[in-house]
Amino acid sequence: MSKATAPSLFRDLQQLYKTLLYVLVVAMLLSFLLVQFSVIKPVLDLPTDRMLQVVAVLYCFAAVFAGLQLFRRKLEQIRANEQSPREKLAQYRAASLLQWWLMESAAIFSTICYVLTGNWAFLALAFTLLVLFGGLNPFKQKVMIQLRLSDQDVAGI
Repeated sequence: MSKATAPSLFRDLQQLYKTLLYVLVVAMLLSFLLVQFSVIKPVLDLPTDRMLQVVAVLYCFAAVFAGLQLFRRKLEQIRANEQSPREKLAQYRAASLLQWWLMESAAIFSTICYVLTGNWAFLALAFTLLVLFGGLNPFKQKVMIQLRLSDQDVAGI
C-alpha cells in the first residue's frame, strides 16, 4: 500500500470539503424548488413552526460553537505534540470533519424544517450556515499556517 503524497493529502481534504459543500447547496436548492413549486406542501402548524424556530436556532448556535471550540482545542493539541507532518495532517482532517459535520447537520436540519413549515427563516438560517461553512475552506496555505508547517515539512511527506 503506497502512502499518499502531500499534494494528494491536501487535495483529498479539499475534495471532501467541496463534496460536503455541494451536498448542502443541492439540498437547499432542491428543498427550495420543492416547496416553491408546491411539490411538497408544508405540513406543520404555526405553534410547531414557532417551536422549531427556537430549536433550530439553538441547535445551529450550539453546532457552530461546539464545532469551533472542538476544532480550536484539537488544533492546539496537534500543534503542541511533536508528530510528523503526515500525522498532524491526519489529525487535522479528523478535527475538520467533526467541525464540518456539526455545521452540515445543523444546516440540513434547518433545511428540513423549511420543507416541513415553508418558513423562509429556516432557509435563511441554513444559508447563513452555508456562508460560514464556505469560510472553512481548507486550502493548503491555510492548513499549513494553522498547523505551523513549513514548506520543507510538507515537502518531506
